[in-house]
Amino acid sequence: MPARYARLLMVVILCMGLWGCAVRRVDFNTPIMPEDLSFIRAGETTLHHVVERIGAPEEITAVSDQFLAEFKWSTTRSSSLNLGYLFRIVSPVAPTMTLSGTGINIQRLLIICDDRLIVRSYAFGLTDEHAVFEFWPF
Repeated sequence: MPARYARLLMVVILCMGLWGCAVRRVDFNTPIMPEDLSFIRAGETTLHHVVERIGAPEEITAVSDQFLAEFKWSTTRSSSLNLGYLFRIVSPVAPTMTLSGTGINIQRLLIICDDRLIVRSYAFGLTDEHAVFEFWPF
């Protein structure tokens, strides 16, 4: 009989722990895929046509007699577990004791144009995935 109550208590604690879980995903800007750029012909397509099809770039930089148009998008994922929810079994007040992790995946597209804003080339880039883990209150 005591083993049965111990299992029931473990299931209740597990359910309470899962009650404190949260998972989030946030997308910033619409991702640009290689097939979205199939219309670009180097030496023919203008930056104006690119902006009409995929939207405005985040940044345009002049480098000598060329322009760099930079498009960025990112996905942020985070999850957390609030262990303070377990105290709701025995206490009316639940302290916040959160273990959480966040990962940010930033991607970019660079389009190189000449001084007449005609596309010369483009390239995709993936920055390092940043992961920040906070352990509180430990």
